[in-house]
Amino acid sequence: MFLNNRITMSSDDQKEPPTASVQADNTIASDDENNKKQAVLSPLPLEWTKMGGTIDDPSPVDIVRYPWEVMEISPNPEETHLTIVGTAGQKITRMGSNLKDYVSPNLTHLVFRSHLIRTMEGLAGMKNLELLELYDNMIDELQDLDGGEGGLPGAGLKVLDISYNVIRDMTPVSLCPNLTELCECLVFFFFSISFISVLMNLFI
Repeated sequence: MFLNNRITMSSDDQKEPPTASVQADNTIASDDENNKKQAVLSPLPLEWTKMGGTIDDPSPVDIVRYPWEVMEISPNPEETHLTIVGTAGQKITRMGSNLKDYVSPNLTHLVFRSHLIRTMEGLAGMKNLELLELYDNMIDELQDLDGGEGGLPGAGLKVLDISYNVIRDMTPVSLCPNLTELCECLVFFFFSISFISVLMNLFI
């Protein structure tokens, strides 16, 4: 009996409780799992959605950029055509009220395509202008077509392309009685009697 008791006790003695080091290892493993879960569930920072930009970066529309800042413009009288097509990072936002001071006095073709222009301006002194293209901008009103002597440049325009803008009132087109081509694709506008008369002239 005594021997058997000693053997039993000896067997129980072999079941030692977990040491402090084992408990510490289990705690560290548990903390690592929790940290991994939190890392997965953490929201992405707002700056990441800006693709490298910051919250304080101005909108491209709010940056003032004139045609002569995008491309070198010559007032050489022999230059009759000026075409500037918008490219990434180099879009015109203002035509400039003094645009005529930068371009040739004999300019006949003016094209500002795919920019961020909101206001038509600087056209009053262009007495020889025949073609005006402001395709794909943000213009909401036809302006400055009759600011020059004799109703120019509107009276001399033959081609007017204001497609893909946000113009609602096309009445000022009546200031362009000599138009032979008018492009207003995706422009929401109101009709007027004078505008209809101009449209009729386009088909004569």
